Amino acid sequence: MIFINFVINYCGLHPSGHLMKQYLSVLICFLALLRSAYSQDPMKPVVSAPVYFDISAPLRNYRTDPMQKHPPVGQAGAVNNVFGKQGEWKTNQGMHSDPVVQNYFGRNRPDSTLQNFEGIANSDNLFSKAPPDPCGDAGPNHYVQIVNACYAVYSKTGDSLLGPISSGLIWSGLPYSTASGDGVVRYDEQADRWLISQLCLVNDVDGPFYQLIAVSQTPDPTGSWYRWEYQFAELPDYPKFGIWTDGYYMTCNRYSATSMNYRGAGAIAFDRSAMLAGDPGARSILFTISGSNINSTLLPADCDGVFPPQGTPEYLAYVYPTFLGIYDFSVNWQNPSASVLGNFRMLPVGDFSTSGFGVPQKGTSQRLDDLDDRLMYRLQYRRFSDHASMVVNHTVVLNTHYGIRWYELRKSTADWSIFQQSTYAPDSLSRWAGSIAMDTSENIALGFSVSSTTMYPSVRYTGRMKHDPPAQMTLAEQTIMSGSGSQTGSWSGRSRWGDYSMMSVDPVNPQRFWYTQEYYATTSQMGWRTRVGSFSFTGIISIVASVSTPTVCAGGTIQLDVDVYGATGACTYLWSSIPPGFTSNLKNPVASPVADTKYVISVSIGAQTRQDTVKVFGIPNISVYAGRDTTWCRSMNRIPVQGSGTNYITTRWESDGDGIFTDPFAIQTFYSPGSRDRMAGSANLKLTAYPQPPCHSVSSSQHIDFVNCK
Repeated sequence: MIFINFVINYCGLHPSGHLMKQYLSVLICFLALLRSAYSQDPMKPVVSAPVYFDISAPLRNYRTDPMQKHPPVGQAGAVNNVFGKQGEWKTNQGMHSDPVVQNYFGRNRPDSTLQNFEGIANSDNLFSKAPPDPCGDAGPNHYVQIVNACYAVYSKTGDSLLGPISSGLIWSGLPYSTASGDGVVRYDEQADRWLISQLCLVNDVDGPFYQLIAVSQTPDPTGSWYRWEYQFAELPDYPKFGIWTDGYYMTCNRYSATSMNYRGAGAIAFDRSAMLAGDPGARSILFTISGSNINSTLLPADCDGVFPPQGTPEYLAYVYPTFLGIYDFSVNWQNPSASVLGNFRMLPVGDFSTSGFGVPQKGTSQRLDDLDDRLMYRLQYRRFSDHASMVVNHTVVLNTHYGIRWYELRKSTADWSIFQQSTYAPDSLSRWAGSIAMDTSENIALGFSVSSTTMYPSVRYTGRMKHDPPAQMTLAEQTIMSGSGSQTGSWSGRSRWGDYSMMSVDPVNPQRFWYTQEYYATTSQMGWRTRVGSFSFTGIISIVASVSTPTVCAGGTIQLDVDVYGATGACTYLWSSIPPGFTSNLKNPVASPVADTKYVISVSIGAQTRQDTVKVFGIPNISVYAGRDTTWCRSMNRIPVQGSGTNYITTRWESDGDGIFTDPFAIQTFYSPGSRDRMAGSANLKLTAYPQPPCHSVSSSQHIDFVNCK
């Protein structure tokens, strides 16, 4: 119904028209829409070279220089992120119940936040800009943050090593060096280098437009950088980057110059090997996707850890109210015209709602933009020995507040599928603008903003361990920063909150997460600040209970066991049962259930206690009775046999003679003696009762004598 309503609105139809004409019009338009949205044949690669290349001076030279002043871009100091067609499907969606909502908090206590320090603030910009678009990543020795027109390098304990400085200084000396927001920074851990990119709207909305990309010459982000300028005829709005084995991949929403009409999505591959080598002619390969609002705001897969095998396509994803859409982007640098963007597939997702009312804040009626029409950065990819995973999130509406829908996608030998999904909304507070990542142990962290009418926007996180029950954030919610002010500013009718935040994983301590997000210290129009926090789940234990068999026959035994993960000391165990009657302080005790029983294990180590349960189905004893021995006249053509039994699944009659049962599987039936029965003068009838596997059958016999009757 959601998609039908969208097609009707998209095609400009009205429900009051003639039914058959409407049906045919919808069908024709729907087929055209699908062809436009998902056809792979018309998409052709466009190969381009940069319009400029050079090498910067070491950025540390700017340590004491004043902030470089750049003219503001966009209206009222708002960084240009154009909102067009990609938001229109929200108006067709309506309110739905969420079948995968988690409406309770996790109870397991994570480690304390390890680092927690101030990042870039709006006061660091000579021209105020909003929203902040906070983005940051950790390397072996640094944490690098870029926010709008500011850039800063910190030690991993929060000491400022460089800046904040104008991010325009990174591009100083380029023909077009205006830093226009939407900055992205990533650490390429396989190359031990840094990537930074930013939009340049030197002519505002009139174009041409430039994407500025820099790759560090060394692992030191305060040193010199290779720098490229790539020109676009259309505005490549909301650019997002993913690191992949054969390229740096960027996605964007395309808008025509001057009119800012939405033109569709864009996907661009930049030659990673050439950039790492400082090649002045490092090429790009661009695919433009139709102007349909279905597949807008793509995210590229961003690989943490070991790269996938050579030849693995880059993955691009987006969200629609009924599915996640995924494309494959296969680049061919030897023959760029052979590059392909295609193999589209849709992964159905649980119902969710958008078209929200804005996020409430304390002390003001101004509501914040929820940005619930897109996936939020990043689409993180991680490769394991037996599968690959991608995690991603977006904001959804739940009646009066917002929650965060998150997904883990998995791929082994088959194609991608949704391994787990859930909406994290544990109470009536609104949570939005999330970012999610998975560490090398398959633990997941989710960071977000949280707010309500009685709470200033704040920065929090939660998470789950690999072995926790699926689709649950099991860790108690933690606060990185409690806000003490609200945002009152509104620009072009939108009170835009940070268009994204970023959760990353430490490359040298790959069970440590880093998260950056915005907050306000005092209520103001655009006096935002940012915070950087790091935390780890390494000190958390998780357990998984198991049993040797989920079913046991009466009188049989089972072996209980529990696996403990993350423990660094001696554990204590306590087993109990529901219904009560069983206890043990062994790790793997033996039990003899007589009926269906739930076994509960509590494992304690230090101050941590974890519980898990396992259920065993006890199969009761069966009984069967074929009936007492009897005598019948030899002339009888049909003899009633009436067995009885308990706890059986099915029964069956058999004879050692040649007679026939009317229904051998009915416990009460008739037996017609055969000629051999009559001649022998007797027959033995056996009734067998069969229990639920793996228990054994039970039999009973009835002896019949046949005599001559007068």
